[in-house]
Amino acid sequence: MRKLLSAEIYRCRHSLLFWLTLLASLLSGVFYGIVSMGGYFEDIFVVPLFVISAAFISLNTGREYMDNTIRNKIIKGAPKTTIMLSKLVLGVGIGVLSCAAFLAPCAIILSFDVLSKIPAPVLFWALTGFVLLSVVWAVLFTVISMLISAKGVGSIINFALIFAILLLSYQLESILRQPEFITTTEGSIIQMTPEEVKQIQEGTYTGSYSTAIDDNGQVTYYKSVITNTEQKPNPKYVKGPIRSILTHLDSMLPNGQMNEYVSCLYQHAVVAPEAEPFDKYPRLKTFPLYSCLDILLLSGIGLILFRKKEIR
Repeated sequence: MRKLLSAEIYRCRHSLLFWLTLLASLLSGVFYGIVSMGGYFEDIFVVPLFVISAAFISLNTGREYMDNTIRNKIIKGAPKTTIMLSKLVLGVGIGVLSCAAFLAPCAIILSFDVLSKIPAPVLFWALTGFVLLSVVWAVLFTVISMLISAKGVGSIINFALIFAILLLSYQLESILRQPEFITTTEGSIIQMTPEEVKQIQEGTYTGSYSTAIDDNGQVTYYKSVITNTEQKPNPKYVKGPIRSILTHLDSMLPNGQMNEYVSCLYQHAVVAPEAEPFDKYPRLKTFPLYSCLDILLLSGIGLILFRKKEIR
């Protein structure tokens, strides 16, 4: 495996596509840093990083299939398990390097104002989790590219997965963020007192009001008064085992984690810089564990399926 991995690294170092990938990752980090300076912490602006990673891994692996490089490795006696493991290790390296190229300019740009407002523990866990979810994406792209021999098909599937998982995570977030109870209010319209009318005329009245004019031109002022407030169960709120399953699924999806990281950083840097590190985001420390589980599951599935794949 060491020889295969050394050969993979050598090819990457002498590949223009590899250096263009790092450059594109760096530029996407510059773009995200500039956008975030304005307070726009949006996970959608991170998607280009994963698209870039998917493009390199898909094209690099697809080229090896076209050149019969993988087939020749098997003919020379290299076990399929070793070939797949070397590709997975390379994928992990690509994920880490692309992530580093993205984070470096982003951190430099944000260090002047935004990052100083974020508590160190929050920043540490968010960055750790972000690196690991980048690795999850890279491993997923590697597995798909190794199982799909056609370069174009593998690329399309990887690109489609990025946006499919993005939409799925948004849908899960929408479901899980539903409140358990909804508040209903009942009100009535009553005529305002002369004192309140006087305040309106003086410009000191702060509430809302409406007016009605009769046939004689007389103006009457009215205001809305809440007469009853009631909390009712929200029919869209999911509870019980289903909620637990959806929460775990959301935590396992890279974009589900990304949504939480972005929301957490935004809250600390823009909305409430004095907030406690983990008071609203208890999953922050557990996301890296989910990413490690994703990496192990994807790698295991990839190894099993690649060993059964017929290489022609």
